[in-house]
Amino acid sequence: MPFREGEVYRCPDENCGCELTVTKGAPATCGGRQSPTCCCGRTMIKVSQAT
Repeated sequence: MPFREGEVYRCPDENCGCELTVTKGAPATCGGRQSPTCCCGRTMIKVSQAT
């Protein structure tokens, strides 16, 4: 599950609120399966799919 352009990830900690948008996706051959980790240490959650 490579990152795809346009996906949005958000930190689940309401006190943090960090959010990121993928601006350049990984190649389809990328085999990564991890969500990004926020600077506060929590695993970010995908809140929007790429179109």
